[in-house]
Amino acid sequence: MEEYLTFAKELAKEAEEIALKYFGFDTETTWKGDNTPLTQADTEINDLVIQRVNERYPEHSIYGEEKSDRKEGAEYIWVCDPIDGTMAFSCGMSEFVFSIALVNVSNGLPVFGLIHNPIMKNTYWAHKDGGAYRDGKKIIVLKKEDFANTYLSTGASGRALGFSNLPLLKTLSEKKCATMKFPGFIYGAIQVANGKYIGAVYYHKYAHDVAALKIITEEAGGKVTDLNGEERRYDEDGLGCIISNGILHDELVQIVQTGKV
Repeated sequence: MEEYLTFAKELAKEAEEIALKYFGFDTETTWKGDNTPLTQADTEINDLVIQRVNERYPEHSIYGEEKSDRKEGAEYIWVCDPIDGTMAFSCGMSEFVFSIALVNVSNGLPVFGLIHNPIMKNTYWAHKDGGAYRDGKKIIVLKKEDFANTYLSTGASGRALGFSNLPLLKTLSEKKCATMKFPGFIYGAIQVANGKYIGAVYYHKYAHDVAALKIITEEAGGKVTDLNGEERRYDEDGLGCIISNGILHDELVQIVQTGKV
């Protein structure tokens, strides 16, 4: 795992250099079929990940948001979001990160994950049974037993995957929990592992947005499931995710369920 950590840190540094080369108010943007933005940095970082993995671990597969390289019979797959928060990045805003996880293909669960913030220079990582870290300092979730005076990160109000998050927003407000929305999910959700947020709820299907969060959060003492409170795979699409400090997970699942439509 130390070898994977060194590799991922080196890769994150290269990704940072590419991101900062294009970052600013004049970043050129195109739009994908799902009505999300795409920049040259997204594409170049995704290509870099494929190149570096194939150089170092040619037997491993790669699943990137923009491009993938899946190999038949591979034991592991690197799941990467080159820039999570492209909306922010494309507008010259700093709320974006690079995320990568190594997932065991046999069960779809990550064994290693790393998230890097190119602006703040923070790097979060974890490996199975090894604890979670921010810049070398061990981190743990917020050990709180109620939602009062806490933060939770989620998306904008609307419907997705058969859920509306309006009941979630209403109930958490009543419980005196402040909900926050960032242009990229990972930017806010990593704060659960960091001990700053009580939870985060993701109403989209993509694995590349949640694979690294899964292992980092759980190694920090939290819990991550799909929107129904069940385990999911992180090498393919799934039913979103709920991230929590673990203590309040069942209650958060129940609240999310009230938004089924």
